Amino acid sequence: MDTTTNISIRTMSLDIIRGVALLGVLIVHAAGYSGANNFSIHSLDYSLSIFNHLFLDNKFVSIYSFLFGVGSQMFFSRVQQRGLRSYRLFSRRLITLLPIGIISMLIAPQVTPILVMYSLLGFILVPFFKRKPRNILRIAGILALCNMILMIGTMVFSSAFYITLLMHYIYYILLIVSMFLLGLFVGKIDLFQQLSQQMSIIKRIHKVSLFLSLPFVLGGVWIGYINPDVNENKFLLGIGDLASYPFVIFYLSSMLILYNKNSFVYIYKPLSYVGRISLTAYVGHLLLLKLLIPLLGWAPGYTLVQSLVLVFIVFTILIIFSFVWMQKFQQGPLEKVWRFFTYGKYASSKQLSSYK
Repeated sequence: MDTTTNISIRTMSLDIIRGVALLGVLIVHAAGYSGANNFSIHSLDYSLSIFNHLFLDNKFVSIYSFLFGVGSQMFFSRVQQRGLRSYRLFSRRLITLLPIGIISMLIAPQVTPILVMYSLLGFILVPFFKRKPRNILRIAGILALCNMILMIGTMVFSSAFYITLLMHYIYYILLIVSMFLLGLFVGKIDLFQQLSQQMSIIKRIHKVSLFLSLPFVLGGVWIGYINPDVNENKFLLGIGDLASYPFVIFYLSSMLILYNKNSFVYIYKPLSYVGRISLTAYVGHLLLLKLLIPLLGWAPGYTLVQSLVLVFIVFTILIIFSFVWMQKFQQGPLEKVWRFFTYGKYASSKQLSSYK
């Protein structure tokens, strides 16, 4: 077996998924920065709002959470192979992520502090590193099922706004944790190292997830047009949340199937550049949004169509920066900082390869 080739395939596929996830998160954040919410039902902004709720909100953060689980397993396995103190280093990795998360929170206080949440919730993974993959998958499945039942109950029985909001936050946390565990499971079975051998299974999962996603799309569009007040429509928001699980599986399997087709390599390449410095790009996109909106002369309340223009500008900058940076360095600037403070005295060891 060509280990170098397998590692290259695994790393490239993960980088591409990271790049796509960042693009999705960027679209959501650019729309969220606008603060616009009063749309005419016949406007393009209204259609974009429905689209964001059904296809983007929570989906790409979930993909990031999945990748965090995969990356955690890769990290843990790698430091164990090097004979280092795996639990201690993993804990330091999480603790080191916290100040980076706080910086991102200070840059964009209106955005959910996802890096801070990863730093704190990541400790949930510690007791699962030594568990068998099938047990991890079972727990992730049970957690996902309970989470969906919680959301359905909230949609049907809760009428108080603040209770509904609280349930959405609980759902969000459980969604992240269940995606952590799914990523940990995938990391344990080395799926990304055996993509071509597992493609038939991935294609079946792709078809099933598409079938499960369709009712949410149809139901969400129907409910959205019955009650045009998107942000106060608890059934639309609930359906958007429930759709996260099948959509995330559909998106991931779609990306892996397309990645397996050589004709799509050149389309994916720019996304992989951003994915290689995903931590830097995540914090960077928040900073760019903060700076570009006043530079463009836009006030709060700019349209969702304008937000797509903003997405194009920001992501183009990130692609150019990541491409130029990776010509000279193996890791992004924040990735270097994260690695250094994670490994401490081991950071200079030549035997340690870079991790994701």
